[in-house]
Amino acid sequence: MPSTVTEHDAAFNRNAWDTLATTRAGQESVLYWHFRDAPGPGVELLGPLAGATVAELGCGNGGHLAHIARHGVARGIGNDVSPVRLHQAVTQQAAQERLEWWLGDAIRITPHLPRLDAAFSVFGGLWFADPHQLLPALRQRLKPSGRLVFSCMTRAPGAPEGRRQMVVYTPATGRVPVVRWMYSIQGWLRILTEHGYRVDKVDQSDDPRNQRVRSTVFVAHIPQ
Repeated sequence: MPSTVTEHDAAFNRNAWDTLATTRAGQESVLYWHFRDAPGPGVELLGPLAGATVAELGCGNGGHLAHIARHGVARGIGNDVSPVRLHQAVTQQAAQERLEWWLGDAIRITPHLPRLDAAFSVFGGLWFADPHQLLPALRQRLKPSGRLVFSCMTRAPGAPEGRRQMVVYTPATGRVPVVRWMYSIQGWLRILTEHGYRVDKVDQSDDPRNQRVRSTVFVAHIPQ
């Protein structure tokens, strides 16, 4: 898609997350890949973290990245399109010396990242940015065997896929529109393979809350 669409979506989502930030100011003390803190896998999905360089796309207030930093990463980079959310990260995670915070659209930021041992997204950048632009850019930054782990809601098989305008609802803000990229599990597997990733694991929680929203975690790596 033309860059103007990417820029429009980034600005559209930035406004949404600036609005929603006031309802999501708390710190996450545990890494939950699935929706609404339901049981599921943990940091082990990212592989060895001691001495690693790791990036989170769509880091929000930085709680997930701060949790991962406690496992010995050498450098952690959190990226978010919302300056309000990134200010929360800078403020709340100030004690984490190995973390840094990059403001901007993930598609524009990714080519400037250092070489990564792992990249991840918890209902974040991999869901809200065009994967046909973000995945190839990220592939250039991941080291051979570097891991990509992300969670998102998936579409039912056979449902329309691709760019969709949807809403996030909170009692405090009401209905806030966002742009998401929605695919079925098979759709994501196809896209990842097309862009040179090898998928190692697809996880869907048995928790009924996750089954209802089709919360899914994808684990992939760059073949050597």
